Amino acid sequence: MKKLMFILAMAFFMVGMVACDIIEEPYFKENNGGGNQPGEEPTVKKYVLLEDYTGVKCVNCPAAGELALQLQEQYHHQVVVLSVHAGDLAEFPLFDLTTTEGDEWWKFLAFQQNPTGAINRKMVNGGYAYDTPMWADAVAEVLQEEAALEMTPSIQYNETTRELKVDIKSKFIAELPDTYSLTVCIMEDSLVGIQQTPEGIVKDYVHRHVFRGTMNGTWGENINTTAIAPNDEIVKSYTTTLNEAYNADQCYIIAYVANSDTKEVLQVTEKKIK
Repeated sequence: MKKLMFILAMAFFMVGMVACDIIEEPYFKENNGGGNQPGEEPTVKKYVLLEDYTGVKCVNCPAAGELALQLQEQYHHQVVVLSVHAGDLAEFPLFDLTTTEGDEWWKFLAFQQNPTGAINRKMVNGGYAYDTPMWADAVAEVLQEEAALEMTPSIQYNETTRELKVDIKSKFIAELPDTYSLTVCIMEDSLVGIQQTPEGIVKDYVHRHVFRGTMNGTWGENINTTAIAPNDEIVKSYTTTLNEAYNADQCYIIAYVANSDTKEVLQVTEKKIK
């Protein structure tokens, strides 16, 4: 009997040792190269650009903005949100968040109402417009795609002069035959101002992910003239003086690579200025 109890005790002890080894393993192992093993996350993650076309006079826009934020949090910031104030309901001189680039995007995308979304500027039903009930499924679908490139931003900001220098390195994974463009945007988060809501006008509404303009034009800059091969790297640099009206502590760079003809976004990255 004593021998049996000893054997059982040793068995429980060994099981306990194995269990401890499993618990101590990290949930996500650091990727040290050599490709992806079965069950591991991709070396280069796919990110999706969700453009929320909104306006301060749009009573339904706050709910759309909240949905965009929820999707960003759900996917641990693999969803990059850019709130573009454009359209008739965005025109409000006392609190003007419209931009030249945003107005041009609105016209090109042929949007008719707020709120309207663009998901990586993919075509749907013959156009670019995604109604808010479509956002969640569209985002989930795009995130299932393999990344065609990895984008790495580097930022230098001088608090005295407000000079902002941005370097964007794009390293390509797949062979890409077309012409592609890089667009670098400035986004200001948590901007307090007026907003029309279903309950009435809110004077201290917190506007999230506000598009402030680009550093290199409405459609960015073409980055290639010939086909892109795997492992090609393209580095672009841009410099500007950050507008005095912007809160540098709440500003971000959002950069994306898109097909120059179709405007579909291949990859996007986001980084805080400070």
